[in-house]
Amino acid sequence: MQSITERNRAIKRTLESAFGRGKVKVRGSRGTGIGYVHVAIDWTPLDSEQYREMVALCKQLLQAARIDLGRRYTDDTCLHVTDECAIRMNPPRFYRTMRLANGKLATMANEYGAEWQTAECAA
Repeated sequence: MQSITERNRAIKRTLESAFGRGKVKVRGSRGTGIGYVHVAIDWTPLDSEQYREMVALCKQLLQAARIDLGRRYTDDTCLHVTDECAIRMNPPRFYRTMRLANGKLATMANEYGAEWQTAECAA
């Protein structure tokens, strides 16, 4: 088993290989949450779905690198297990996006807006 400092450095090296040098900050928790790690990535997803996908891919990348993220149970029955790693990124640019048949990108600014707006970007 590796120490917490070595684990945090391994997390930083692994995620910097995917996102670039200087884009990842890793901070271990203080106090009662010893072993819990907070990861901040300087990357902006297009929408909330891409945000969730990238967080899941980051966790898969860390598991593939065999970095122990720790485990804890979220209920008394020990059925629900989560890892002790919180990955955060910049807020998404749009609430939802959709690719139209003509190749343009339609965006919805927030969850309350019901109208789609087209954008002239090739994202």
